[in-house]
Amino acid sequence: MTTPRVLEVHPVRHWLAQVRQAGFPLDHPYLEQCWTPVLGPTSVLLLRRCNALWADATPARLPVAQLSGQLGLGRGTAPSSHIWRTVRRLVDNGFAREPATGELHVYTEVPPVPARLLARTPAWCRQAHDRLLGAHLDALARSSAPKQTVLSAGAPPAAGGGPQRMAALLEVRRDSNPTPRRISR
Repeated sequence: MTTPRVLEVHPVRHWLAQVRQAGFPLDHPYLEQCWTPVLGPTSVLLLRRCNALWADATPARLPVAQLSGQLGLGRGTAPSSHIWRTVRRLVDNGFAREPATGELHVYTEVPPVPARLLARTPAWCRQAHDRLLGAHLDALARSSAPKQTVLSAGAPPAAGGGPQRMAALLEVRRDSNPTPRRISR
């Protein structure tokens, strides 16, 4: 098996409309605080690194050994190397896809951690999820709410579900991705 020497990293919008509309950007603290226990620190670091890569050129085109070095993984680029395991983890978990050898399309929006995975995380992670998702949804609601000129009397109606309800609505099923995943090298 051979691996490409150069990798093109493309920014692409998430394939699921709900994540495009209400997902977190790659530089949001939610990615680091809530997805790290699920994806691992190296995968999260690669996702966080993408914005800096795209600031120089879009798509970012760089030697795989250089990318591996930037992430602190050494310079190995064999099919079983740390860098390729990291890339496969992103593809397998729906954060990226490989449409062709040497290309990595990274989704620019991050969904909330699904409830079944969140249940396996430490308590601090679940608390961060509730706090960050709630704040994110509140900010989205404020930015899309029409300006009101009349103040209402009394308490607002109950929201009905809060962050867990929105996370359930945004939950991405792994088998529903319409694009084929390419893992072989």
